[in-house]
Amino acid sequence: SDGYVITQKFDQMSKERPILELISVFNELCILIRKRRSQQELLVIANNLADAFEADFLMLARLLPDIQVLCSQPNSTAVETGSCDQLNLQSICFILQRFMRVVSSKLHPVMLFLDDLQWCDMAALMLIESILSDAIGSSCVFFVGSYRSNEVQHDHGIFRLIGRLNSFGVPTTRLSLEGLSPKDLNTMISDATCLFPRLCEPLSDIVFQKTKGNPFFVLEFLRSLVEKGLLEYSAEKRRWVWDED
Repeated sequence: SDGYVITQKFDQMSKERPILELISVFNELCILIRKRRSQQELLVIANNLADAFEADFLMLARLLPDIQVLCSQPNSTAVETGSCDQLNLQSICFILQRFMRVVSSKLHPVMLFLDDLQWCDMAALMLIESILSDAIGSSCVFFVGSYRSNEVQHDHGIFRLIGRLNSFGVPTTRLSLEGLSPKDLNTMISDATCLFPRLCEPLSDIVFQKTKGNPFFVLEFLRSLVEKGLLEYSAEKRRWVWDED
């Protein structure tokens, strides 16, 4: 309950500047910390940030404009915040490494969830790598990333990231989410419709034929059946009914 969860979903439009979207997640973390911590805790964080960055605090303010909700530094308004165009990738990585060392810990871990990593470029993935493989500081980050295996080639940067993390001794786990089996799909639909499994098997068979058990497609297909009136609740029979034709 004392940790933070930050998320970002990439899409095809993210291919232009995915690293900016990733940086924005850490900017949002500032707001989250402000909401979750007491005034005394915020004062400690502010002092630790000042000690960690010293004269480089203005660079942090440029990269993460919302850092001002955690602490303010003299003349920080003199810097144009929100613009990291003048910072190279190495500088961005170093700044965010130091930032995470201060704001994350075993008492206040940060979970970073990034969805659709297939749209990330090498710069964004290298930033992720630098934070997860930071062996100098005491940051505590749990990273979860998802991607569509059918949309990445064997040379995609995702696999380089996994390999690099393993070489640095960072524990990694890969999970492959396959489609539901016909039996599991029938169990899910049985629970959703409150019908015995044997009664909803005809519906489950149709759904499996159309979706191959992909959970996302299953939900979308069931919604479409309801919208078209092919799957509806019968008040007379007090159960869900469908048109198998």
